[in-house]
Amino acid sequence: MLKTFTRRGILAAAAGAAMLTSSVQAMAAGFPDKPVNLVIWSGAGGALDTYGRKLGELLNKETGWTVNIQNRPGGSGAVGVSTVMAQPADGYNILVLTGTLTFGIAQGLIPFKIDDLRLLRAMQAEPSSLAVAKDSKLNSVKDFVDYMKDHPNGLRVGGHAPAGFHQYVLYQLMKMGGFESGWIPHDASGKVPLAILGHHIDAAMMTPSSGLEQVMNGDIKLLGITTDKRSDYFPDVPTFKEQGYDIVDSVWRGVAVKGGTSDDVVNDIQAALDKVTASQEWKDFQTNQKQESPDLKEAEFTALAKKQLEGQTQFLKDAGLAN
Repeated sequence: MLKTFTRRGILAAAAGAAMLTSSVQAMAAGFPDKPVNLVIWSGAGGALDTYGRKLGELLNKETGWTVNIQNRPGGSGAVGVSTVMAQPADGYNILVLTGTLTFGIAQGLIPFKIDDLRLLRAMQAEPSSLAVAKDSKLNSVKDFVDYMKDHPNGLRVGGHAPAGFHQYVLYQLMKMGGFESGWIPHDASGKVPLAILGHHIDAAMMTPSSGLEQVMNGDIKLLGITTDKRSDYFPDVPTFKEQGYDIVDSVWRGVAVKGGTSDDVVNDIQAALDKVTASQEWKDFQTNQKQESPDLKEAEFTALAKKQLEGQTQFLKDAGLAN
């Protein structure tokens, strides 16, 4: 039967089509249409928490997002990863994580693979440092090594996380210096400088920003730093390398979402991150926090993490910390 199209019918159909097109466009451009959770896998305080909270603040300011901060410490990052993995792959739960991800996977502490996440952006990078209280008699990396050689396990040494980046730096120093040392892990990097100041530990491997205020006011002194050349941020601190210990390394901080999150949503998140990193407030924050800005996007970031996982797995096996 032949349909007869009236002008009114044609206009109604056109209006319906326009509404449908508008609705589809709104859905495509609608992320986020509710609050976004930034799941920080460490406790409050410390460098990762400071980064995550500033990121949340600037996402709100630069894009209009409503952002909730959730600290989920524990299990060397496993609690934070598991929190995100238990949610839908819709981009509404963004994991704030560090380079210790690969250590956790290598040891089986984090029961997921790199490919279970989409690593979206590495936004910060920072070296480790050997830190002591200002009243310590140690004034160089050599002083520390010599004391530990004469007094095996004679100092209480600690840092953030068990068998993570900072313990890896200590392990390398132990091998090069020929000494033995224990390790006292802390579940948040911000607790490490407090442990130094309270004399609960005698020395720490830590990122300088973990205790930036105490470092800058002289309450904590840095004996060495793991940059290739002296840091522009800490020009008076000698490198490990110039003190005879060729250790050059840094830890990244960044964001990820659950694997399976759609490209459209990921692109929206990347665009939001672009607005954050282009802002003057972010640039000032990075300078004030003494941070490098690698700004690695998904492909480069993922390749870096996989390369680190390969090398760190071998270290952990050699150290008897992984099967």
